[in-house]
Amino acid sequence: MTGALTIVGLGPALPHHATLEAAALLRDAAARPEVRAYGLAHVRDVVAEIAPGLQVRSLDYLYTLPAVPRPLAYRDLAELLTRRAFEDGFEVVYVVAGSPLFINDAVLFIRRRCAEAGWPLRVVHGMSFVDLVLDRVYWTGHSGLQLYSAWNVARDGVTLRTDAPALLCQLGEFTAGGDALDTDGSTTMLAELRDALLQALPPAHPVLILYSSGRPDYRSLGRVVALSELAEQTVPVYSNLWVPSLDGPPLERELAPPSDGGAP
Repeated sequence: MTGALTIVGLGPALPHHATLEAAALLRDAAARPEVRAYGLAHVRDVVAEIAPGLQVRSLDYLYTLPAVPRPLAYRDLAELLTRRAFEDGFEVVYVVAGSPLFINDAVLFIRRRCAEAGWPLRVVHGMSFVDLVLDRVYWTGHSGLQLYSAWNVARDGVTLRTDAPALLCQLGEFTAGGDALDTDGSTTMLAELRDALLQALPPAHPVLILYSSGRPDYRSLGRVVALSELAEQTVPVYSNLWVPSLDGPPLERELAPPSDGGAP
């Protein structure tokens, strides 16, 4: 018995962020009962706007298993979806937020399993959250860009260069367990990140907190704070931190208005 597995990048927040290819695939899947679609809550909300008839099975258990680290849960998810496709023979569609290739461990595990087993895998690329983040800053590009997760800097010992701006993603992810989406706990990560950054940057150095994903009522948000004040308010897990370089262009320290004309 043979099946099929497709990973669909839906874009980071709103239905109109989805590509024409992704929208057409989802609408076609809605008309075919043999398709088994899977995704998290945010994805299901966006899919409901694009392809209302498509049932997307919940994967929210990834964030509700406090005893299971999420890296292990992502591995289990990869095994589940590949088994459903290539052992059970279903046409499986795994819908993910943003680009499938940006910081998505489950997709990474799926791609490796398929490559090792020789299973065919289709990836429908999507707009990345980085597009939304860069919409709120003035990145000149003159000195490059450092891209890490907040975890890398706060807990993995990664040291940023001070002569180039940095984008630190998943700012509120304070644990690898199932409680990572509890916003109230995000100041744990923020405090650790602040302390790590203060090893190289002054307390008054401006940093920009930027929001890059959410449900279909998403609005682009951003705020500038002094580095020393980083942990004074909670943030959602899918927030990001823009860290301007120490002596770079002043323009890179400014918060840009949202390009959609909405309130900042």
